[in-house]
Amino acid sequence: MMAFSGWGYPGSAFDASDKPALWELIHRKMGCGPADRAPPAEFAAIQVPEPRADAGSVAALRALLGGEHVALDRETRLLHGMGKSYRDLLRARAGRPGRVPDVVVFPESTVQVADIVSLARARKFAIIPFGGGTNIVGGVEPSPALAAPVVTVSLRRMNRLVSLDEVSGTATIEAGALGPEIEQALNGRGYTLGHFPDSFLHSTLGGWLATRSAGMQSDARGKIEDMVVSLKIVTPVGMLATRVAARSATGPDLNQIVVGSEGTVGIITEATMTVHRRGVQAYHGVLMPDFRSGVELMRRCSREDSAPSTMRLSNAEETELGLTLKPPGGPGARAFKAMVKAYLRRVRGFNLGEACLLILGWEGSAGDVGRRRARSLAIARGLNGFSLGESAGNAWFDRKYDYPLLRDLVMEHGGMVDVTEATVTWRDAMATYERVHGAMHRELCREAFPGYVGCHLSHAYETGVCIYFTFAAARAKGAEMEQYLRAKALSVELLLGAGASLSHHHSIGYEHLPWMEDYVGPAGMAALRGLKAALDPGNICNPGKLLPSAESALGQYWPGYPAGVGAGRAP
Repeated sequence: MMAFSGWGYPGSAFDASDKPALWELIHRKMGCGPADRAPPAEFAAIQVPEPRADAGSVAALRALLGGEHVALDRETRLLHGMGKSYRDLLRARAGRPGRVPDVVVFPESTVQVADIVSLARARKFAIIPFGGGTNIVGGVEPSPALAAPVVTVSLRRMNRLVSLDEVSGTATIEAGALGPEIEQALNGRGYTLGHFPDSFLHSTLGGWLATRSAGMQSDARGKIEDMVVSLKIVTPVGMLATRVAARSATGPDLNQIVVGSEGTVGIITEATMTVHRRGVQAYHGVLMPDFRSGVELMRRCSREDSAPSTMRLSNAEETELGLTLKPPGGPGARAFKAMVKAYLRRVRGFNLGEACLLILGWEGSAGDVGRRRARSLAIARGLNGFSLGESAGNAWFDRKYDYPLLRDLVMEHGGMVDVTEATVTWRDAMATYERVHGAMHRELCREAFPGYVGCHLSHAYETGVCIYFTFAAARAKGAEMEQYLRAKALSVELLLGAGASLSHHHSIGYEHLPWMEDYVGPAGMAALRGLKAALDPGNICNPGKLLPSAESALGQYWPGYPAGVGAGRAP
């Protein structure tokens, strides 16, 4: 299990000891520093109410699973009560987790999951599926509005590679398998799923499917919904198991109806996924003169058959942060950097304060990687991009999973850090970036500190791209949640007002729920409610998520809802 009040396993921490410029940057942007350290509440001191589950239900669960796989202890319930959003960690650090599950169960098979769902329907307790606990939109948290007992169903014992079809290029995998477990099992046979989200180390296949996850190689592989061939989901009205078929014209695609359902219609237990032979990988750093030229490079690359497998463009602020995370090096390295900077300014005409780092990555056969790399770098040169070589690309690759730990470090020292992501069309990408970036700085600015508004573009498609903002400021003491809600709502409404999507890969949960009905429209909501009613007529599956309802407790999560938030009202 991950740590309660931070990212990663217990004891994980971001190492800033060899990054002397990091604290200077944090203080300049936010006003925080090492002296502001405030440790979280003692885990052992956090109070948890007694479980609401009745003795009969607990006994029935133990009969189904065995007593050792049914947990009512305080620690297990706390660890399965929240995800890892800023809101979650703020409450965890304060020792106020809110509603936690009454029971946590650990099935080992689809049959046992079906038994749990049948029991839940008969005894009318709610069930919430749980994978790695990395969700950052409130998707795994029991609603405080629920009067019924809540049973969280951890899929972590269901982590096996069931089968590998090397002829068809598919693998059947249980839903509780973590990213590293999947890759270890497939790599040993020469294959890869090729799905590497930022949460890869701690998230599961079932969680990826339930939230429409995206990985860093989505430019080539697509998102998780593009990889699924068939799946099994246990619903309160029975098992839904789609056929293993290359393509089908049998009405709406049931796979795509289930993917992204966030546990609201049942529990995904197994999926057959497309897999690929492992190839060589290469990563390269390119410094672009400004964000606009980087956007244009990504757009051009995305429309060619030589597109990279990975593209990630950081704005100037995120680029500056990335540079502070590199050890300074010796005198020789510093002298070389000074020469490069002088060359960029005098010869290439760079304003280094606007320069943006672009990471390009390729995967495949050696010949294919060489061809696509040459074409991508040629496009970059045509836009005055300056190659930083493989060392810059490899440095990014080596620390790509560290950023959540950096968030913990900032929170530990009095900072607020959160993210907002969406997709925009290429036509709207620059205008959306400029509008959101400027407005968020105005929102976060306090006294002499401008706040931090990092942004990167990733997950590029022919028609558009994912735009991902990270915003940070010193916490407003005594008004921490109000500060966060104001900033989060502003970022979402600015994006929606620019025509962006509500989410690209973080999903809805309750964090984006206030805008859901405006986004999908009345007919869309009717369709989703109809699906929920058909597969979960008793409303026992993750009640209150994805669809606004009495169980959503939005008035508690978003005070003033619906008058306080809603699409399109941001300046």
